[in-house]
Amino acid sequence: MRRGVSMKITITEMTPEELPEVMELEREVFSWPWTEGMFRDEMDRDYSFIFLAREPSGLLVGFICFWMLIDEAHILNLGIRKRYRRLKIASKLTLAALKFCCLRGAGAATLEVREKNNAAIRLYKSLGFVEAGLRRNYYESPPDNAVIMWRYDISSGLEKSP
Repeated sequence: MRRGVSMKITITEMTPEELPEVMELEREVFSWPWTEGMFRDEMDRDYSFIFLAREPSGLLVGFICFWMLIDEAHILNLGIRKRYRRLKIASKLTLAALKFCCLRGAGAATLEVREKNNAAIRLYKSLGFVEAGLRRNYYESPPDNAVIMWRYDISSGLEKSP
């Protein structure tokens, strides 16, 4: 499949039985991965959700963890298997999370992203997020600042999205 081309995926909410797969992907994707306990904590919170993206064969290719808090979505963690990047999977997962939160009353969404992660910043900007601030020394291993991004009108354009 060519880079930049959309891929058919299925998005579902994560179950506890899928945690080992998610942990494998988390360790592949991040230099400072979440622990199993962190994922379990998120699964125990009634305002936290984890969606998984699978290719038709069933292979886990990505995930997104987000909160739905009163009238706001907060994206915490998004990971895509390295060989599946640039296939619009991150966009589809993010839009699925935004739609989910919008249907539950969210009016805006926020996230933090590594300042040096230009690809992720471009992705979020393409999805309507804007840079709104900077958290200095937010990340470890390697050290980096976090760009705070917001999508102030979460519903805008969602009806036209894939």
